[in-house]
Amino acid sequence: MPGLSRTTGRAKLLLLHSVAPAETARRAKALWSQLSLGCHYHLYELGPTYDQVRVWRAEAGGLVQELGN
Repeated sequence: MPGLSRTTGRAKLLLLHSVAPAETARRAKALWSQLSLGCHYHLYELGPTYDQVRVWRAEAGGLVQELGN
């Protein structure tokens, strides 16, 4: 869509529900939430584990592949 590159990530996630299957949009939103929490933890909290990051990376790769088709 024209101008989409200048749109915020939140707006893109909201738009995804209208251009992708509902399950794909749901997975993308869930992954975004997990990544956001993983990147914005406090010093008194444990950060994400290696396994969590590996799963997030695999999920992101799967979503990119699905959305590219």
